[in-house]
Amino acid sequence: MTVLHTSKLSWPRSIVLHLAPGAAATVLFIATAPVLARAGLPPVWGMFAAVLLVLVPSELAIIRRFAPDHRIRSIVDARWPAPRRFLLLFLPTLAAAILAPGLVQWLEPALHRSMQAVLPTWWDLDPGDLGARPAWQVTITLAGWLLCFVVIGPITEELYFRGFLLPRLASRPALAVPANAILFALYHGWQPYTWATVAIFVVPLAIVALRPRGVVVAATAHCTVNLIGLLIMLQTELGR
Repeated sequence: MTVLHTSKLSWPRSIVLHLAPGAAATVLFIATAPVLARAGLPPVWGMFAAVLLVLVPSELAIIRRFAPDHRIRSIVDARWPAPRRFLLLFLPTLAAAILAPGLVQWLEPALHRSMQAVLPTWWDLDPGDLGARPAWQVTITLAGWLLCFVVIGPITEELYFRGFLLPRLASRPALAVPANAILFALYHGWQPYTWATVAIFVVPLAIVALRPRGVVVAATAHCTVNLIGLLIMLQTELGR
């Protein structure tokens, strides 16, 4: 995906555009998750609603708003790289996205435990013991996770954060890449204990996205990592 028409945005505007969709999604999650929990349903369904009703529509709408003639394709050219070029970019990007967070991931369990002590019990995307839930709840949870966290969510985020916002940061890549990574981490207001991990995870995605048609590589790597996370979660659940 080659980014076109990259007029720069001011830093205040860039910060707002990075954080506003996540803030709105967090508000919807906070509004729906406790209701779901009281009804005996997985609170993570509230985040599914936030992705489908807030994050995806708002991020695509913002891209469309800034696109000439209101066409998203005029902002991001969705041509797939040649297979050999794709693999040469994808494989090292995927490896870096999987391995680099290990530098700070050891912090996440401690942060998670400390925040669980002050946050409500429903403020957690862990679906809980899936084996103890009715089959229809398990089906909806897995389908929602796959759709929202593995496919639609990551693709939209890469179009928005790496395809649209990153090249419009008023700075050189050496500053734009970490700024984009940090702001993307803070955008995850519904998962504050993951901020350090997410920021490191995004750096290789941002680096490859600066290359011609690199956003499609970043999006594929993002989807793949999230799919691996889902498979690990399922293996953990099945092992209980």
